[in-house]
Amino acid sequence: MTQTLLSNLRNTALFFVIAVGICLLVLGCENIDGNEKALINVLLIDAPGDFDEVWLEVTGVEILPAGTRGLDNADWVFIPYTPSNKMVKVSDLVGSQRLLLGRMEIRAGQVSQVRLVLGTNHYLVQGGQQFMLQTEPDINERLQVNLSLQAGAGFAWDVYIDVNLAKSIRRNQSGGYLFRPEVRAFSLANRAEIRGNVQPPATRPHIFAINGTDTLATLTTTNGEFRLRGLPPATYRIHIQPRMSHLDSVFSLTAAADSIYTLGNIPLTARPATVP
Repeated sequence: MTQTLLSNLRNTALFFVIAVGICLLVLGCENIDGNEKALINVLLIDAPGDFDEVWLEVTGVEILPAGTRGLDNADWVFIPYTPSNKMVKVSDLVGSQRLLLGRMEIRAGQVSQVRLVLGTNHYLVQGGQQFMLQTEPDINERLQVNLSLQAGAGFAWDVYIDVNLAKSIRRNQSGGYLFRPEVRAFSLANRAEIRGNVQPPATRPHIFAINGTDTLATLTTTNGEFRLRGLPPATYRIHIQPRMSHLDSVFSLTAAADSIYTLGNIPLTARPATVP
């Protein structure tokens, strides 16, 4: 009997060792060691349009990190936007302004997609009037974009979601407004940023960074500040297009990866008075 008991114990121990080995080698064991984690911060910014205010109902964001077998078993992770008031004045998120939607620790590795999760209550204000923003059935597909991020273990990584309101909001046939999101997502790794301050601030110009057929745009804040974030390394034609009272300003800038270019004050020339 003793011999049988020892044999059973040896068989049980062998089974346990095999099971642990299978977990480690095949499944990768889902528990993530602290040294294998990366912290993801998701922030919202805006490329605004010519509207007084734009408000969106934001409930959170989803990211798609790699699983234990890379993208083969990747699962979406939901990060909630926790404030009780989910209405966000997206049109204010220009210049240095940005909104932290949420943060979460994930398994270190590739993050391939991100999706902004919205509610149903969206509107804009123009000329003192409020207009509800209508949406289309494919809005969730348009809010999902690719992302190229290799999140190294032990670090925090900022992921930006940039909503281009100038391209996203259009007049519809009934005289209202349609919200058809144009969104991009990027991390700061291997990207450039251009900062400046346009004077006088009252001109509230559009700022364009143009590289071939690719154009990124923003507006200045009330004090003239602007930031163009997430620029791939390239040579850009910077076009500052103010209101009719001042002349455009155009110049070139070569942006290298992992660089910030601070242009300081950029004075605009007043448009000459027309002779009757």
